[in-house]
Amino acid sequence: MISGIPIPSVLDRSPGYMLLQFENDASILGYRIRVANSLDNAYGAANGVPGVGTFALTALDTNRGTTRITKPIRIRRTAISGDTTRGQTRVIFDPNEFFGAAAIVPPDKNLWFIRTQVRTVASPTFPVGADNTNQSIISIIQDPSFFAVPRPALTLYGTAPAIGATPGLPAPPQAMIFAVPAFADAIVITNHDGALPLYFAAATDQPLMQLDPGTSISHASGMKDELVVCGGLGNPEFSIMISTVTGVR
Repeated sequence: MISGIPIPSVLDRSPGYMLLQFENDASILGYRIRVANSLDNAYGAANGVPGVGTFALTALDTNRGTTRITKPIRIRRTAISGDTTRGQTRVIFDPNEFFGAAAIVPPDKNLWFIRTQVRTVASPTFPVGADNTNQSIISIIQDPSFFAVPRPALTLYGTAPAIGATPGLPAPPQAMIFAVPAFADAIVITNHDGALPLYFAAATDQPLMQLDPGTSISHASGMKDELVVCGGLGNPEFSIMISTVTGVR
C-alpha cells in the first residue's frame, strides 16, 4: 500500500451526513473517494486475500481547495458552516446516496472502509482501476451511532495478505494497513488460523510481531494512527476489537 496518499479526517458523522476533509498539498490536484464494506474488500483480490476491491464514488471527485456538497445535502441545507476552510478540501454527502450503487457500498448505518486516490501535478488524471499501489491505506469510518456512547467498541475481521513477512522487520510492501481511530484506547488481536502465524505492527516503520496460531494479544495503553497486518507464506484470518473513548458522557 502507498501510505503517502492522504486519507481524510472525519469532521462530522451523523445520520445521513458525512463530512470529510483533506489538508491541501500543492502536489495534489484532486481527490477521489473509494469505498468498501469490509477490510478484505477494501484490500482487494491480491496476495491471497478474497476481497473484490473498492468502488469509486466518482460523483464525489473534488479538486484541491474546493468543497464538494452533494445535492441531497444542499436541499436539506445541512452543509452551511461558518468556519474557515482555507487550505482544506472538503467532501460533504449522505452515505445513503450511494447505497446500492454496488454490492460493496455499505448503508449509512454501517462501517465505511474508505481509500483515497489522487491526481497530481505529475499525473494529472486519476488512476485507471485501483490496486494497492495507487490507493491510500484503509480508513475506517464509524457508523453514526458510534459517537452516542462513551466507550464504544470497534470490531473487525479480515484475511492477512501472504507477502513473505518476517518478524522483527518492518512489513514488506502490500501489507494490509488501516488507520486506527485517534481515540483508540485498547486493542485485542486474535489469530484464528490453526497453523499459520500472523504478523502485525503498530505502524509501518515498526518491526513486525508474531502472533502464533490460535492465540490472542491485547494492548491497553493507546495506539498510533495505523495498524499493519500481514502473513508469511499463507493467509491467516484474524479478528480485532478496538476499545475507544469518544468523550460522550
